[in-house]
Amino acid sequence: VHSYALQQSLYAMGEAALETHPEVAQIKFSAPNKHHFLVDLSPFGVDNPGEVFVAADRPYGLIEATVQRDDTADDPVAWHW
Repeated sequence: VHSYALQQSLYAMGEAALETHPEVAQIKFSAPNKHHFLVDLSPFGVDNPGEVFVAADRPYGLIEATVQRDDTADDPVAWHW
């Protein structure tokens, strides 16, 4: 599935989890913010129409997302430790 951003992918995964499991009220994600750059294959005489990418050598922080049902509390009991 094509995604314009990690945030879009996280939301889609959270939405799918909530649709599949009615007992789940909220889901949280945390993922490294890794940048991927298009590889220049022209030195090899090959075109790269957005198919081959290389990941940067380190993440630049975290991207976090919370997806929850409209009819639930903002801070479910499950997150209290």
